[in-house]
Amino acid sequence: MMPPRRSRCRTVAAIVAPAVGLMLLLACGPAGEEQPQLQPTAGGGGPQPEQKFYDSHIIESTAGVRQWVLEYDEMTKYVNRQDVDLVRIKMDFFRDGVYFSTLVSDSGIANLKTRNVFVWGNVRITTQDGRRLRTSELTYDNADGRIRNEVFNILDRGLDVVTGIGLEATPDLDYIEIKQEVAAEVGDETVQSADTPRESP
Repeated sequence: MMPPRRSRCRTVAAIVAPAVGLMLLLACGPAGEEQPQLQPTAGGGGPQPEQKFYDSHIIESTAGVRQWVLEYDEMTKYVNRQDVDLVRIKMDFFRDGVYFSTLVSDSGIANLKTRNVFVWGNVRITTQDGRRLRTSELTYDNADGRIRNEVFNILDRGLDVVTGIGLEATPDLDYIEIKQEVAAEVGDETVQSADTPRESP
């Protein structure tokens, strides 16, 4: 379970299937690959930083098939904590090993046990076919593979734009549920629904 971060982070419960293979690439990969830079950090009060990692990535796979790859500019790991702090995130999603969308954000937290990820700051998801979700924060739940938040969202599909508060979706944006204050601009037409959630197929 991912602990809250200040007032921004929400607790997300996740169950990791025992068959899921996990691989944290923080050292050298295949022969000849450059290792990420490591830097021990001195501590003061509060959580004690253990190490910093730079320009590396985490790979999640199931039975050897890639599910997602999370790249970061900087990771801070703390003593006796599964949560790590991340700076400048790029997260690519795959289905059956085939890429379908990318998430980017300024900051985030990843839990190395549950593999849940919480991101904030200029959050965007862009699919391979050009659809785009823009928001201020969201949580990726590794157990069910969905993204969620309780903040304002903008979904672009060509000339069509859907906005609203609160979201549950798949990272490919094929399934989307906007929970409150839904408004849609379809071409020149604007449709508003303040109370009715909306799902997109």
